[in-house]
Amino acid sequence: MTSQPYPMNRVYSHMNVFFIILSTLSFRRRLYARQTPISLHLAILLCSLTAFMPRLCLSVPAQDVPITTLTIQSQLVVLDVVITDKAGHLVTNLTQDDFTVSENGAPQNIRNFDAPHQVDTIPVAAPKDKFGREEWGDAPLTMIVIDEMNTPFEETAYSREEVDRYLKSQPSLLKQPTIILWLNDSGIHPVTSFSRDRDALIKAIDSHKASLADKFNRGAVIEQLSASLSAIQQLALFSRGSKGDKQILWVGRSFPGIDGTVLDKKQLDLMQKAISSTMDLLMRSRTTIYVIDPTVNAAPPAQFINAVGGPDTLTPFSPTDPFATGFNFMSFVEQTGGKYFYGRNDLNNEIEDSIARNTSFYTLTYIPTDPVQDGKYRKIDIRMKDPKLIVQSKQGYYPAQLDQTVIAAKDLQFDLHEAVVSGMTYNGVGVRFNRCQLGTQGIATCEVAVDNNSLTEEPGPGDSERASIVGVLSALDKNSVLITNTVYKFALKLPDHPVETSYTNLPMHLTVPPNAKTIRVAVRDTSGRIGTTDLDPSQVKELITRQVRQK
Repeated sequence: MTSQPYPMNRVYSHMNVFFIILSTLSFRRRLYARQTPISLHLAILLCSLTAFMPRLCLSVPAQDVPITTLTIQSQLVVLDVVITDKAGHLVTNLTQDDFTVSENGAPQNIRNFDAPHQVDTIPVAAPKDKFGREEWGDAPLTMIVIDEMNTPFEETAYSREEVDRYLKSQPSLLKQPTIILWLNDSGIHPVTSFSRDRDALIKAIDSHKASLADKFNRGAVIEQLSASLSAIQQLALFSRGSKGDKQILWVGRSFPGIDGTVLDKKQLDLMQKAISSTMDLLMRSRTTIYVIDPTVNAAPPAQFINAVGGPDTLTPFSPTDPFATGFNFMSFVEQTGGKYFYGRNDLNNEIEDSIARNTSFYTLTYIPTDPVQDGKYRKIDIRMKDPKLIVQSKQGYYPAQLDQTVIAAKDLQFDLHEAVVSGMTYNGVGVRFNRCQLGTQGIATCEVAVDNNSLTEEPGPGDSERASIVGVLSALDKNSVLITNTVYKFALKLPDHPVETSYTNLPMHLTVPPNAKTIRVAVRDTSGRIGTTDLDPSQVKELITRQVRQK
């Protein structure tokens, strides 16, 4: 095992670089029944973004960091498919023979087929795995996001009431594990963990304090776009370790669209990279987005016409990139396999409809017959033996390059930083604290155990296997604001035949500030999976007490 510490400062993902150079873009936001174009000023400097989004800035000096090369090992495509009749009723009694799948027009062989999930197989409460994480198995998971950042205050209050109303109409044991999260100007934060306890979720919603949508009121479109897409990416990352299908239930207004006809080639490329990377994360984590828009009696968002396949497009079943000339949130939602609900005053029924769809889905898998991985959009088309049935599923994806996908270290650091400050427990990598002890000069030495079986293997010297990971050990204050951190890059030699309990201990060091409330570690491997865990609060207090005594 080798490790190399390096600092993190002014961390920006490629997605945020795109928003930095939004110099001549036109945005379209639906404000009730009208379209409002917004022109942005030229040259938003990189350093000024920290004033907009302070959560992206880490506290240690800048330093050049090498680029990391990731190897993609598989191109298995997993599709979660909802089938309804023309009246909108769910159809759950189909077999594999009722489905055909094609990619870019080429027929695909369905390798695996699973019928809709049975609710009685989902545990009432999740058992803990060996790292203390909740293990829901392959149960579908629901993430209800109350969007307070992109939504006027009065509509947020209405959304909150309707989520509460929906939950109160459900049995005390929910059909599937559900988590409540809040998106506001300071980012996305969980107010519960995943639970089937209806009353616990209701209590959490009722006790949450509302805040004003300052970004929305100021018309800070760049900040809203960047923070919204970042939230979606982090939701996909934090739940990626769970095996089952996930749905993001976005309760609030959609965020602005982008008119790509006013962009130059560089700006278009960056826009498409931001969108495709988000869609890739959603595909890999089996996550679908549903939007419950609280704007009552409003016209739908402007129709987004492009050349991607479908009955309402210019050239049906063409593999043209749907975001080649712009971005529209409704189209984005539909590409993920979700649905956009709008213009109604029964949000609680819309919430129930979307959750019912996410519970009653078929799962199909295939490996493309033409496994080209050039990062370009590939159209997925699912046809039914009965043409009267309606298909709802992911409509396409952007496969990464087969041999190597080059990810800048700043992108890895961005994901880790968000994992540290979000407060969400990421379950993609198994990680736990073994111990933390205070040494000389007030520096804590922590031993962090990482589950070898949860890491992505890479070829090592000879016939050996190894794993490359990046880890960050951080201290946060009572408001989850990052105070200090240390970041390490580890190259681990994996055992030839790791047993179920195989793990590697990683040494990390941190100067613990006296105002630290939380000490958290986050680990990311080359597949993009992230794991996080927190040191027991009593141990944090003990470290601070000992540090004071040393002085």
